Amino acid sequence: MKISSLITALISIGVAALGGWLALTAVLELNDASSLQRDGTIAQARISQKWIVAGESRNKSHLIRYTFNTGDEDVTFERPVPVPLHRVVNEGSVLEVTFNGERPELHEIFPGQLSGAARSKLIGGLIIFATGFFVFVVGGALSLFRRKKDDV
Repeated sequence: MKISSLITALISIGVAALGGWLALTAVLELNDASSLQRDGTIAQARISQKWIVAGESRNKSHLIRYTFNTGDEDVTFERPVPVPLHRVVNEGSVLEVTFNGERPELHEIFPGQLSGAARSKLIGGLIIFATGFFVFVVGGALSLFRRKKDDV
């Protein structure tokens, strides 16, 4: 086996493994989103601050800090939000959040927030996995054909 074939095989296996890991974590996140939608608790979150981070991508640059009560304690989080939401809220505004009673860090500021991100991650992971797998299979098949041709 040539070094270049070995390198191609290792890289393609690594790419497929990365894609598989992304897809697996996305499935777990979809499971969390589903359980949150089914069993989540609703709370009122008060926005204490909003700001824009220059130089970040559009979906990560508009942030808010907010606090809600879990029944046991007040918890505060900072999260990026979609630009339209960022535009309509101000300090002191109240949002309805859905949270997991055992894990308040698992919450949604707006319905579908977690599942939408997880679906995108799942699609990306599957594409990356398929690309790595395809390169591995095609590279392996081509090396088999090359050997047969060389053997003749």
